[in-house]
Amino acid sequence: MKIWHQSFTDLDVFPQYRATLQQHADRVMGEDASVHIHGLRPGTYPPGIAPMEMNSRAGLRLFNAQQVCEAALAAEAAGYDAFALGCFFDPALHEARSLVDIPVVSLTETCMLTACSLGRRFAVVALSDFQKMLSEDLAAQYGLASRLAGVVAMSPAVGLFDLESEGEKLESIRQRFRRACEQAFTLGAEVIIPGDGVLNEFLVRHDMLEVDGGVVMDSLGVLFQHAAFLARARAGGCLDVSRRLLYAKPTAPMMAHMRGQRGVLDAAERDFSGQPASGHAK
Repeated sequence: MKIWHQSFTDLDVFPQYRATLQQHADRVMGEDASVHIHGLRPGTYPPGIAPMEMNSRAGLRLFNAQQVCEAALAAEAAGYDAFALGCFFDPALHEARSLVDIPVVSLTETCMLTACSLGRRFAVVALSDFQKMLSEDLAAQYGLASRLAGVVAMSPAVGLFDLESEGEKLESIRQRFRRACEQAFTLGAEVIIPGDGVLNEFLVRHDMLEVDGGVVMDSLGVLFQHAAFLARARAGGCLDVSRRLLYAKPTAPMMAHMRGQRGVLDAAERDFSGQPASGHAK
């Protein structure tokens, strides 16, 4: 089984994150499935500007979300069994599901639904107030607001490039995460979701997925396992995505028009960042 992981970052500028992701995926999936790591196109973000800074602007986030749709189509065309969207914004989740037949899963939806099976109420630890706002909005959108104890933003806010750092910054981030978890437990959370993919891999890399005996979810590990579960279930004829309303699939003439007249939705695997070697080819 092959799973396409899709980050919302340009993984060529986050080498430590990318390496941790692959090692992590290999460990949690073992022989069950192979996870192939991808990011957005190289150069998607200006030099020195973190993805969060760009994606906190809704108009810019829209253009990057189009790449998620293109990646899902490329994954299906390349023979992948599932598409795992590794961004807590869940960008283009509904849109991507409408375009392909392989399962499409995403971090916030997957982790929140899974948390409901692990405890009565859950909390999300976010890197910033903006991320906190989006997590709250998604919990409401998914009908899970009553199960959400709260979203706690780390203070001071943590930048994505900081999560590639070591030394003094490492200890500072460690302390901020622990304080956020303690606040989440005070709010009544039984399960804590690290609410950012880069944060999750920072915690994995530094063995920080346990705080005072509470359940701190391995967000990306859960995402990979959920993708594999849905792929197996689909292959076994147990389930498939509904095409009745929200995920109605475009017809072939519709897709041909978008590709021919608009010049979109026609990328290949080699176009995305984060793949081995410099040519971005598998």
